[in-house]
Amino acid sequence: MRDEDFDKLLKQQMQEDEHIPKNINQLFSNFEMEVNMKENKTKLIRFKDYLRTASIAASLMIVVFVGGSTYAHVNGKETIISPLLRNLGINSKYEENATEFNKEVTQKEVKVKLTNGAIDDTTLIVGYEIEIENNNPDNWIEINGDYKINNITVKPINYSIDKLSDTTYTYYQVFDVNEIKIDNKEKVKIEANFYEIKEYTENETKNSVEAAYGETHTDEWKLQENITVKNLEESKTYEFTNSKNYEVMENVNISITNFITGSYTNMLKIKTDKTNYEGDGFEKYYKVLDKQNNEIATFAEEERQYDYTKYTDRLILESINKNSKITIEVYLKQINEKSFKKVATIPVDISKSTEKIEVQSNLKQYQNNDYSFEYKEDWKLTPKLDTTKVGPNSIYLGALELEIPSTTNSEYTSSIYVKTINKNTTIDEYKEQVRAENTESASEYYEEKLSSEVNLKNQKGYQITAETTDGEEKYIKQDIFTVVNGKVYRITFFGSEKEYNNLKNNIEEFIHNFKVIR
Repeated sequence: MRDEDFDKLLKQQMQEDEHIPKNINQLFSNFEMEVNMKENKTKLIRFKDYLRTASIAASLMIVVFVGGSTYAHVNGKETIISPLLRNLGINSKYEENATEFNKEVTQKEVKVKLTNGAIDDTTLIVGYEIEIENNNPDNWIEINGDYKINNITVKPINYSIDKLSDTTYTYYQVFDVNEIKIDNKEKVKIEANFYEIKEYTENETKNSVEAAYGETHTDEWKLQENITVKNLEESKTYEFTNSKNYEVMENVNISITNFITGSYTNMLKIKTDKTNYEGDGFEKYYKVLDKQNNEIATFAEEERQYDYTKYTDRLILESINKNSKITIEVYLKQINEKSFKKVATIPVDISKSTEKIEVQSNLKQYQNNDYSFEYKEDWKLTPKLDTTKVGPNSIYLGALELEIPSTTNSEYTSSIYVKTINKNTTIDEYKEQVRAENTESASEYYEEKLSSEVNLKNQKGYQITAETTDGEEKYIKQDIFTVVNGKVYRITFFGSEKEYNNLKNNIEEFIHNFKVIR
């Protein structure tokens, strides 16, 4: 979208609001005349930062043409952050029901304040104020940090920033909560640790808007609060069971998979599958149109550290509902190309999606000459892993595998492995072997987090829980083992931190029902 087009769209949206003074029209007209007098240049915004840039543009328009305090005054229920929240796809229920916080941390000349937040079964939304003394009033800021919900590491799927004054910014983040199992909804712990705040100005060139970075503030701004889940509206997940695949490039397919409703916003999921794609890297973004073909929003792909073959992007849109009919345009640009081009137009009739009903999975029994256990019928059982599935030196070679369907936004599953080893050893000796595996591997290092005794169905054992990371996500490896008549019985769970959080009750049940056949 061109900057001029965005400005015109913003004008249209603001003029539709009856609370905006009519003399604003003249200001817009004067502005458009200036735009039309400029050279006809197309600006390619860095689309990974598009939402931030668009929100900045919108906020500046309000400040320049209306003024934050005036806008809030003439609009009654509106506040200075209302336009920012709308740009994030968050409805007015947030401002009415958000929990107010008053935690702040100052390091050197930078103060970070946790101001408010709200959580339901779909999203967590958190607001901050960042004040930087003696900064350049023309600067914007970029924030890097680590975030947790109930000690589970999460990343914002959307964020936006605005200015309250020359030195103070307001910053909002949106997190996906429906992929995290929360047991106690009365007390959800949220944590934020900002470790880098970078000042920048926008350096406009003929073909792009690039960030020219200035001072970088590095320290630790740690904030923690408890919040209660509020389901003001019943959260539901809908599936597009017969969703069509759209080939946007050779061996790159896109499909619409889910629509999720929440109290403060709704979410649309778009899956990309490039399993057999062997070309260069590419960037992609989505433009959402209503049934009159008016543009509702533009979204970048989610940022990812690694080039996955299958991944899902989450679009935050409170303006669409279960009866909406929309169109999604997909724009793509390969690394060696200069501009994006439209590669797909996808009509989406959300009313044709069907509600996903969680069905309690029945248990099945497995037994061999060494052990028996019960497992859920939707878990995929592979009796003996060979070198076609794992490497010749893998600890899982020869193990029975129970592949567990993903419980998160990831396409990748977690698994339980069961293996017996004829070895004249003791539990204490085998503990040290597992610890050595975790710390001495040339390819992976696991940090031990927990160790304790554990009860199998008819035998005492020991468990060691360790953690590793690929730089983007944390992974849990939990080993449970016992020794009977010189034979080691070893159960290993491996999956992401989120999967482990969601499955830990199932894992404990599996362990307690695991029976050694003597």
